[in-house]
Amino acid sequence: WDMKKNPVFVAMCNQKGGVGKSAMTILLAGYYHYLKGLNVAVVDCDYPQYSLIRLKERDVRTVENSEYFKQQMINQWNRIQKKAYPIVGAEAEKARDAADKLAKEGDYDLIIVDLPGTVNSRGVFNTIVNMDYVITPIAPDRIVMQSSLAFSTTVIDYSKERKDVPVKDFLFFWNKKDGRASTEVFDTYNLIMKKMELTVLDTVVPHTNRYDKELSLLTKNFFRCTLMPPPAKALKGSGLAELAEELIVKLNLK
Repeated sequence: WDMKKNPVFVAMCNQKGGVGKSAMTILLAGYYHYLKGLNVAVVDCDYPQYSLIRLKERDVRTVENSEYFKQQMINQWNRIQKKAYPIVGAEAEKARDAADKLAKEGDYDLIIVDLPGTVNSRGVFNTIVNMDYVITPIAPDRIVMQSSLAFSTTVIDYSKERKDVPVKDFLFFWNKKDGRASTEVFDTYNLIMKKMELTVLDTVVPHTNRYDKELSLLTKNFFRCTLMPPPAKALKGSGLAELAEELIVKLNLK
């Protein structure tokens, strides 16, 4: 009989750009796939650029040209005996089909769909409500918050009216919070979201430039990578591990 898992389908989504959707998709995928023993796949909906697929191509090229990173990859293979997680491209409207195809062909615990910034089209709406969960990174910025909440509440209201849609919850988390900046916007919107009974995760990810560090031949320091998780030293204080662990509970990932 068939012992295949039922993967959890998650959309990473916010119609404002620059809140860190793609970076978070890659970092969570890497954390779960390489450190937590879960099998992960990613659907990149950044059509036609496909920035996550391009990132993986850059990572592979960098490893091929670096003895140091080659050795890291060998050590990782000896430790976990796992290939890199797949990243497939799809237009946002067809993301659920792409995710289903992955689920049929592989044995995944988690499939993350990275949706593009412009999510106003009908097809994208359907993709979102056909996920199990929607994760929305938000930044303490009025313009970002107005746009994020306007869009999210539209989708949430729609999914509440329709009993036939699979989406179970919308999970918001604060990303790129500057420790030195005024907390006025942050505090105000936390209250608003509480009143609206939205699920806001406890983890607040600080604003830190390590999230932008890709593999490079010039340095051994990296953070965002499709082939390896962030190094343990870089994880400390980044908020990523805390976010990932909190999501394990919220998404019922075992």
